[in-house]
Amino acid sequence: MLQIDSIVTDLMFQSTASIDQPTLIEGLGGETVLQTKQLLDVDRLDPRAEMELSPSMPFRRRGERRLMIIDDQATTPREDPQNDPVIKTDLRPFKEALIASAQKLPIRLGRIFALGAWLDAVIVARSVRDLRGITLLSWALDPHVDIDGKRRQTPLSQKEFETKLVAYEKRLDELDEQQIIDRLSGATFERRGDLVVVDVLEADGTWDQRKSMLLEQQLAAWDTFSMIPGAPSTTAKKPNGEPARTDKKTEPTPPAQAKAPEPAKPVQPVPVPVPVVEEPKGPPINASEIDGKIVLVFPPERFDLDIAAALGKRDWDTVVRRSDSMSGAMRDKMHRDGAHWIAPLEFLSEVFIDGKPLTKQQFEKDAHAVDGARALEVHFPRFGDVILLDVPGKGRFVTSLTDRAERALSLVK
Repeated sequence: MLQIDSIVTDLMFQSTASIDQPTLIEGLGGETVLQTKQLLDVDRLDPRAEMELSPSMPFRRRGERRLMIIDDQATTPREDPQNDPVIKTDLRPFKEALIASAQKLPIRLGRIFALGAWLDAVIVARSVRDLRGITLLSWALDPHVDIDGKRRQTPLSQKEFETKLVAYEKRLDELDEQQIIDRLSGATFERRGDLVVVDVLEADGTWDQRKSMLLEQQLAAWDTFSMIPGAPSTTAKKPNGEPARTDKKTEPTPPAQAKAPEPAKPVQPVPVPVPVVEEPKGPPINASEIDGKIVLVFPPERFDLDIAAALGKRDWDTVVRRSDSMSGAMRDKMHRDGAHWIAPLEFLSEVFIDGKPLTKQQFEKDAHAVDGARALEVHFPRFGDVILLDVPGKGRFVTSLTDRAERALSLVK
């Protein structure tokens, strides 16, 4: 049974992480330290449980694992959490333990917070962009806040909510690293090697959650949103907001003495080396034809939200590489007539119904049988309507073949 106000160290591992159990245990402080704590594998939970504990979508990318280390012995629960915002436990040892783990393990982002609270006391990341990304989730997941950061009285429509989710990654490109750092005040920011660390702890290590609310506002920076998501912000300022001074008087520069022009020298052509662009590594995409239409079958390593967006734009040069299993005739046909696609799906919560992440219970309730598999119409972010297929013994897949799901099964069985 999890106890409110337990101290939580939340770890998100990089998608390329491959760690054996002894290395993981050593990186987390050793067996002796872990014996007094609970380890919670978030990916084994119902997605709704993660939404209650601390949501991580759409921040967490495909293949990134998440682990919570919960310490219910280091703190005394508050009698009235609603009216008492101060966690009186000294969190400095937890902060140093988190930094030590991030230095040893391939952790993308780590946080320290109290169970039952969405706000963070400490955030450790490998990029300032991720500091902003995790705090911007409150904007992305709030059904009453629109794409421009304005709160509404009524919830957003499904289309508006999905449009906002698509804009999430673009919003992260609007401020550069220094602009984000310059907004911080009342917080401690430091660099530890390749790590960036920010916290709102008091000198004695206690935590006033009200300071975390201010930290979230500074990092998320809703007030700097561009009119067009992704465009560089023109409203970002340093905390003091002082404009650059333009009233400084300068002495006129005396004119330089004229020199006789030198005869022009012949310009020798300089050969410009042609850069060799290496294709990213990864297994090839397989291509087939169904009813005269090209169908691309993606391996897990070659499919993500960026590829989904490229498919929606028919940007085939981004999607397909020279090394993929396609003849020249198939490539010509794809560029001329387009193509459908099939890709594996790891989490049900990666797709949406009515603007909300799909849950296992909803899939079991609404899915229908198709040739030994189960299918459901869903929405895939950055692309649009797709069919979700649950194939026994093979896993889950999404496909753009919305009117021929049974034909798609022949390519994954």
